[in-house]
Amino acid sequence: MPKLVETVDLSNTTSAYYAPAVISPSKLIHVAGQPGSTKDGTVPTDYESQIHLALLNLRKLIIAAGSSIEHIVKLNLYIVDYDAGNRKHTRHIQRFLNGHRPAITLVPVPKLAVPAWLFEIDAVIALPEPSPVPALAAPTQTTDVIIIGAGLAGLTAAHDVLRAGLSCVVLEGRDRVGGKTLSQQLNDGKGAIDLGAGWLNDTNQSKVYALAKRYGVDLIEQNTQGNAVLEDFDGKCTSFAYGELPKFDKATQDHIAEIRDMCEADCQALDAWRPKDTSLDSVTFEAYLRSRGAKETAMATATVWTRAMLGQEPKDISALYFLNYCKSGGGLLQMRSDRKDGGQYLRVRQGTQAFALGLASSLPEGIVKLSQPVHSIVQSADRSVKVQAGGIVYGASKVIITIPSPALKNISFHPKLPPAKQAFLESTTYGYYTKAMMEFRSPFWVKAGFCGLAQSFIGPAGVVRDSCVPEDQKYVLTCFMGGDPGRAWAALPTKEREQSLLKQLSKLYGVTNIDAEFIQMTAYEWVQDEFSGWGCPCTSLTPGVLDTVGPDALRENAGNLHFAGTETAGEWKGYMEGAIRSGERAAAEVVKALNAGLTSRL
Repeated sequence: MPKLVETVDLSNTTSAYYAPAVISPSKLIHVAGQPGSTKDGTVPTDYESQIHLALLNLRKLIIAAGSSIEHIVKLNLYIVDYDAGNRKHTRHIQRFLNGHRPAITLVPVPKLAVPAWLFEIDAVIALPEPSPVPALAAPTQTTDVIIIGAGLAGLTAAHDVLRAGLSCVVLEGRDRVGGKTLSQQLNDGKGAIDLGAGWLNDTNQSKVYALAKRYGVDLIEQNTQGNAVLEDFDGKCTSFAYGELPKFDKATQDHIAEIRDMCEADCQALDAWRPKDTSLDSVTFEAYLRSRGAKETAMATATVWTRAMLGQEPKDISALYFLNYCKSGGGLLQMRSDRKDGGQYLRVRQGTQAFALGLASSLPEGIVKLSQPVHSIVQSADRSVKVQAGGIVYGASKVIITIPSPALKNISFHPKLPPAKQAFLESTTYGYYTKAMMEFRSPFWVKAGFCGLAQSFIGPAGVVRDSCVPEDQKYVLTCFMGGDPGRAWAALPTKEREQSLLKQLSKLYGVTNIDAEFIQMTAYEWVQDEFSGWGCPCTSLTPGVLDTVGPDALRENAGNLHFAGTETAGEWKGYMEGAIRSGERAAAEVVKALNAGLTSRL
């Protein structure tokens, strides 16, 4: 489709996130000023939460009008008491535009129509012509169910569909199975490292633990024996016993415990599947914490949580979304725990990709089709579905889509998905998140009395965990880079990235000869992986989305399309357990619907 909005630049504007002028020959939509309020009129008191809500209101109108973000021609921003030295709007508008550069005018104002409003945005948007339904050829292969994605959700769904006596095919865009599980053998052949999902437990993660038993993998208990260590704002490193708070002064320790326990109580009060709390969803997680008196050390501690768990800054995500994410894993404390029942209790010696490889190999030959990226999905009036993938057309009665929501932007849907689902999908975002596996000749941190767990307020690694396999003489520290420090680290050349982590690890564990101990760094940039949706481990939502479109909008079926994947899970969202459970749920929906159709025809 030809571009509806062409930018016009001056010699000094090409690097700006907006254009000084644009050209659009299309029909235009004029959107009135949108304030930062919820659908029931709730207006948060902080500026950044209002920006998120105003952008969501604009997004909803764009979808309702039949257009999209990349067709925005012009934006006007009205900001109360604008401070040129504190341009908080820029970050959020850049993320909203996602590389699109419309003309933008900022208008500082003393006040807006409602005294509580701090931000308002209006827009001019080009209206594209309706897309014609692609004339797909007759299906080369017809089956009861097409499953898109050969990760744990898709492969689990395939097993359940076949077990119910139905036929299926699994279409995977990559040349491998496993989705966001990716295990790689070390160069010396001694063991594997997990560049994607890496942990499970044997109590409340019953589905993934069952796969571990089914495929006979060796499980390793996460090391929590010895001290953990914290790197403070000034780079000072302090050790403390695992499970206890860092050695701040008594007043600071009490305050951090108070904020932590408040978050735990608030997340436990939520329904894991259908969270509902307008006051929590109207604000960012940062605004939620500050409104409850969180001081800087408590804020920094909470930032470690969001960076390590989602790769996000607290200012970029809804408080309700983050607390619900924690609830899905049993609560903030359980999800972050490395001990029994916790999210990081067990690792897999052979690598977690063994689960997907086992599931795929136990399917009948020809079910899983690799290197088949899906381009188009067409639902017909006769209730059949055609899927075009890799130049081949497949036909089915039902489709289960298990790929991450940002990856759905690569697929053309006919008819379009329902507006509520579009709004949910387009509002999901990844932060920056990656793991660097640092391999050493010996576990020097263990010898020094550390368990390997480290947390940092300044980075580049926000969290470090021991990932050793002593049986294979494999000694690895997994460094988690997330959020803004992670992005800064990723921008460095490879050698500088490596050296910055070695410098940090040397300081964390008090080691002077770390270069002599170091063997290699292995990392995988999920932000470059189109089939994961350019990120990991799980998408997040900005304020207002859950409250506006509802928590079921992502996983609800759209005609004969059903949706799975770890982000749709009610339990252990973002983990392998959540992916498996979501595949079971979607398969059950499809089997029930197809069996009901068979019964009615009989």
